[in-house]
Amino acid sequence: MRSRLSVLYCTSIVSALLVPLTIGHAQSASTAVTERQSPVRRPAVSSLGTLAFEQDGHLYFRFADGTTTRVSAGTAYHRDASFTSGALYFASDSAGHYDIWRLPLDGRDRPSGAATRLTTSSAHDVSPSAGTNGVIVFQRGLGGESRAWVREADGRERRLSTTERTERRPRMSSDGRRVALLALTETGRKAVALSIDGSGESTVSTDATLEDLAWGGTTQIALSTRNGVYVVPVTGSTYLNLASRSHGDIDWSANGTTITIAEQRDVVVSYNGDPDRGVDRSAHERQVLSGGALPGVYQVTAPRVVDSDRATVAASALPDRATTNAAAFDRMWDRSARLYFSGSANETGRSTWHGVRDRWRPLAVAAPSDSALQQVLHAALQQRPALRREATGRAAVSSAHPTATEAGLEMFRQGGNVIDAAVAVSFALGVVEPDASGIGGYGEMVINLKGQANPTLIEFMSRVPEEGGLNNTSLLVNGRYPSDGPVLVNVPGTVAGMYLAWQRYGSRKLTWAQLLAPAIRAARDGYAVSDGLATTLATEREHFTKYEGSRALFFRDGKPLVAGDTVRNPDLAWVLEQIASKGADGFYKGEVAERWVKDLRGKGNAMKTSDLARYFANEREPVCGTYRTFRVCSSSPPVSGGADLVARLNLLEQYRAPKRYTDDAGTLHATLSAWFLTPSSRGKIADPALWPIDIATIVDKDTARVRWQCFDATRALTPQSVRGDTLPCLKASAAKTTSSGAGDATSDATRDASNNAFATSLDTDSPCGDDHAAEMDVCHAAGTTAYTVADADGNVVAVTQTLGTWGGNFYVTPGLGFLSNDKLTSYGTDPTQYGSRLPFARHGSTLAPTIAYKGNRPVFAVGAAGNAWITSAVYQTLLGALDYNLGPQAALELPRFLPGGGAPAGASNPPYNIQLEDGFAPQVVQRLRGLGYDLSFVSARGELREGYGAAIRIDGKSVTAGADPRRAGVAGAVR
Repeated sequence: MRSRLSVLYCTSIVSALLVPLTIGHAQSASTAVTERQSPVRRPAVSSLGTLAFEQDGHLYFRFADGTTTRVSAGTAYHRDASFTSGALYFASDSAGHYDIWRLPLDGRDRPSGAATRLTTSSAHDVSPSAGTNGVIVFQRGLGGESRAWVREADGRERRLSTTERTERRPRMSSDGRRVALLALTETGRKAVALSIDGSGESTVSTDATLEDLAWGGTTQIALSTRNGVYVVPVTGSTYLNLASRSHGDIDWSANGTTITIAEQRDVVVSYNGDPDRGVDRSAHERQVLSGGALPGVYQVTAPRVVDSDRATVAASALPDRATTNAAAFDRMWDRSARLYFSGSANETGRSTWHGVRDRWRPLAVAAPSDSALQQVLHAALQQRPALRREATGRAAVSSAHPTATEAGLEMFRQGGNVIDAAVAVSFALGVVEPDASGIGGYGEMVINLKGQANPTLIEFMSRVPEEGGLNNTSLLVNGRYPSDGPVLVNVPGTVAGMYLAWQRYGSRKLTWAQLLAPAIRAARDGYAVSDGLATTLATEREHFTKYEGSRALFFRDGKPLVAGDTVRNPDLAWVLEQIASKGADGFYKGEVAERWVKDLRGKGNAMKTSDLARYFANEREPVCGTYRTFRVCSSSPPVSGGADLVARLNLLEQYRAPKRYTDDAGTLHATLSAWFLTPSSRGKIADPALWPIDIATIVDKDTARVRWQCFDATRALTPQSVRGDTLPCLKASAAKTTSSGAGDATSDATRDASNNAFATSLDTDSPCGDDHAAEMDVCHAAGTTAYTVADADGNVVAVTQTLGTWGGNFYVTPGLGFLSNDKLTSYGTDPTQYGSRLPFARHGSTLAPTIAYKGNRPVFAVGAAGNAWITSAVYQTLLGALDYNLGPQAALELPRFLPGGGAPAGASNPPYNIQLEDGFAPQVVQRLRGLGYDLSFVSARGELREGYGAAIRIDGKSVTAGADPRRAGVAGAVR
């Protein structure tokens, strides 16, 4: 493998010079851009006027004389440039994680020596800012663990302050005496300023959308928010001077007259259980600096009139294309090699990937243009071997963790059936993925058993305690739900759901206690912390560390556990032993229930022991429909995911000749249109015991046929054309049909479809998404897990189970060892609305465990995790299996997309934004933009990031399980 160690150019700078970069007013556009470029990040301006910036992981200089050069090389990523007299400081992951480096500069800002590494911590160090005396401040740590640190001139390091809050983007004033930074707390974000010794802190400004800041000398600070860039006195003021309506990464010139803005998109990539593979989670199309205006880079005079003297920054193409092309290919290849082929378990894949490099790298080097280079990179990735091994046998398991997969296989080896195996997987996942699911959680299970006429479903969603209804005002503080803690726990259902499934459909060859044995072993003997769990602990540190039980389990010496650490949880082992010996009553009654309720109720929760004792799981009919020649069965109310999936497939069925959506723009356009035209289930699906439920019009084929009239092969739908599901596009289509003399049947169907629409917006009132109430202030990433189990006889189980968010309520009752759900936040406070917080109400969700049939024979099972990505991942994985005839591994590795809301904000008719993983053909991306979509990439080149899934194919003779590389997914089989 090629070395990732970066070389910072010094003696060879002349050969790397680019064609001059020019500054021009926006009104007089520079050379047109013919090929889309990567966004520019983190601009920095020196006292000589040199502009440094990062693009696609490389650092560039634009000198005051107009020439430009790239000053980094290799496959490592470099970012966060910061000038001081005689040096450039920056962050680089050359050593495997981000450290702070220093590059010496001469009197003209030209590199004058080799770069040296300044920090060597095992934590990520980024965002350096230097004073004139050799002292630097920087950000150390990931997510909620990030803190501002100081490195003295003699190399000693210390925390800037002692506060336990998230701190980002520390910036040093020009005299080196003060530091400004972004402080993130539960109540929001604020910009603060304090002395370099950590004293004298003051608040500069408070704004929930603060994203960057920069000093203007020693008395002013520029603040970038979602609403624009403002200038404010460092002493703080109610008066903010709006400098620009653009926003993004910013820096202020040394003379205090000009602010440089590198615009950034509003789309934020969420954490969905994938390891945090770098501090900067933004991703974009990977292009070289190819000519024309630098994308989204502006300079404004400030503080003056808004966007005063606004100017764009333009660049010409690199003259040394072969070198640049080689660097682009090597970075792509190296990233895949490290992420997917570095372990001993995939030696065959690694060898194949080396062969791909040998074949395709020369073609990349010779590519004459950016578009040609993108085609080569895409073609090379198409030849990449499978990222994980699938497993084939007489029975198989696909889950998010090797310990859980092995637990299911152990049951098969002992003579158990698919239900026995599924129960074992469930409890094992609750131990080794404690932040994603567990005995304090909930979910749904879809079951197909040989000999049964129809599949069945076990629903074990959580429900409101009897005293947790709307009349209990103590559960909210100032009308808002707390952001974490014991108050948020609903009565959980996982234990009852697994017990009901085993009682009715278990093999009876294995005892209940045998099914829990692997989970008990893992809890008592210990398990290794995964990358995903480590990321959750770091990201949500401030919420975990509030509570004694959580700190004791997941933190050592005040620091969160990291990947590879061993967790032993004897408290959870004891709880599982009670369940193993007494069945579900071991959890819902007796000592465990009494201890848990005493603790929760003493801290404000409404739950009583009677709430636990009266909980029951339900057996229901899954929601089923047909798609082309297949039958599909999925989750049922109170969950909406199954109805949404069936409705979406009904719509896509109208598109008659689908091809693989990653390579065919027409198919992808139709697949997206089906998503946007799906009837809203909001206000129609809730707990069937408390609200009338009728999903017939949602899943009806006639509804789909009429709504598909909105599909236009030449134009993307927009939020305006759908308008909260009132479908102006449909009414326009109906008007055309009527004027042309269409029959009454079509008109009646159109009226029925319109009656099925809602006049209210589909956008949730909650800042945290549809799964949470509007009364939420702090949002957390949604945490879930999924697994599938099957045998060659056609017995199949698909399960999705969760705590709600990554970490649930973040609270562990001392002595019990498990996290709980936070689903009290899923209910609204309006008693007239579906899904309000009524006693005993079960909450809704987008869970969608699914089984697909050919005739009466099950052929494919899939489940997914990741909140909004759940239905997206299930939808797209199913298309891979049913439309493209892919096996489970290839279907899981299909690059995914997530349709979102309108962007950019403020436009009169904004387009829909689509989040894309890398892997879509360049011509497909180009065509989507031509159709009118707004695209945001959420993974680096060659990386799969969003919406973990589990899948199994059943062919009547054997079963094959896939393993999703987006998490620690593992497939296993017994022969």
